[in-house]
Amino acid sequence: MTDNYAEPKNDAGLEEPKSGAVNLAARIAVYDNMRSIPRIIDLRFTGIDSFINETSQKTYSISHDIGGKIPYTIIKEIIENLIHADFKETIITILDSGNHIIVSDQGPGIEDKEKALLPGYTSATSKMKEYIRGVGSGFPIVKETITFSGGSIDVKDNIRKGTVVSLKLNQASFNNDLQAPPATTYNEPTSSRKKPEEEAQAVSSDRFEDLELSDRQRKILFITLELEEAGPSTIARELGFSLSTSYRELIHLEKNRLLDSSGNGKRKLSKKGIKYLEYYSNNI
Repeated sequence: MTDNYAEPKNDAGLEEPKSGAVNLAARIAVYDNMRSIPRIIDLRFTGIDSFINETSQKTYSISHDIGGKIPYTIIKEIIENLIHADFKETIITILDSGNHIIVSDQGPGIEDKEKALLPGYTSATSKMKEYIRGVGSGFPIVKETITFSGGSIDVKDNIRKGTVVSLKLNQASFNNDLQAPPATTYNEPTSSRKKPEEEAQAVSSDRFEDLELSDRQRKILFITLELEEAGPSTIARELGFSLSTSYRELIHLEKNRLLDSSGNGKRKLSKKGIKYLEYYSNNI
């Protein structure tokens, strides 16, 4: 996760309870509408891994059950980042039919919020890296992915101390993206189709300005970077695309040498794909 919370006071990077046992809690507030009292769900855990995994899954399930489209990987990145707040007073608020999720804590807070959204800035300790990557990649990936989906991320200070992270997905924009025609057409006459090797050579690896990718295709590259490898079903689940669209776009990206096949039906970023994301991030 992007790791720009202020350094915890103890050397380990996490506060150790005197009893030696880890007792962590989170409260989820679900608003069916703003005219009614939210439903409250309290979660308790005895381990950091279970807190991260189960809180992420619970938040994802609740938000999607009421119509939300925010991908699981985005939610998990924000939950993982709570490690920098020692998981203090975690409150997760779910609004707007699941398309607005707010995660707040009462930890030390984030000193430089602008740098928190840039790759490579991290305050993760060696202890934290036992549970998270700790390389400063989380917030940038969240920002790119949710922006491509027509949404936004907002990072602010909590009332007294701590941080509030807001993930908001514009439902109209997301629906338009789902309903948009495929960026690549595959029904041209067979005689006019290029061979795979010709298509792969159509775009020079050194001329990314000539490479035209749709927002949907870039989303797939970013989510593949985050997950390390992904297949059509994973892309469909995480980004809300249909299975056929996910498969078609993966094939297109592989033909352009931005993805490599893992041999198990999944794809991973190629060296060219990594260079393209670097190029794109530096030129948006």
